[in-house]
Amino acid sequence: MDRAWLVERALRYVARWESSAVGVARLLERKVHERCARTGESPEAPLELVPGIVREVVERGYVDDRRFATTLLARLRREGRSVAQIRARLASKGLAEEILEEQLDAEEAGSERRAAWQLAKRRRLGPFCPDPEERRRSRERHLAVLGRQGFDRDVAVAIVDAPESPSSEPASLESPCLESP
Repeated sequence: MDRAWLVERALRYVARWESSAVGVARLLERKVHERCARTGESPEAPLELVPGIVREVVERGYVDDRRFATTLLARLRREGRSVAQIRARLASKGLAEEILEEQLDAEEAGSERRAAWQLAKRRRLGPFCPDPEERRRSRERHLAVLGRQGFDRDVAVAIVDAPESPSSEPASLESPCLESP
């Protein structure tokens, strides 16, 4: 196992997947340990090469933590994830605190409510519940679902208690049904 083997693994990975620098380092370390477990080689020497290889792919622009954070944040928002979930996910990818703050500060106002609407629609909560009687009986459960996903109570109540037929698309912030009580 030499430097060329590690570089090839890193380039294959970044050519296929957007990743953070820490993600590439974790991948290479895992590959080294897997191969050493199979072959009986010592992992010390190859593991010493990993930081240099990661630095090289970052310098060449193959890996950019800010670009990765922007892409991941947009995907998580489309999925209806809360700020708390997004922060945890970005941190788990090894992104620096300054990048986390930069990305979350750059988010537009109202994105938390739009994400809550996405989740409500996907999970059939509040106004998306097909049966009005079921909706009434399940109000607390619907609030709990949104709460467990990291949305604050005001947002959850606004979504769950929204009228049956909002006057505009749920993603719109101007909708009267989105106003906090």
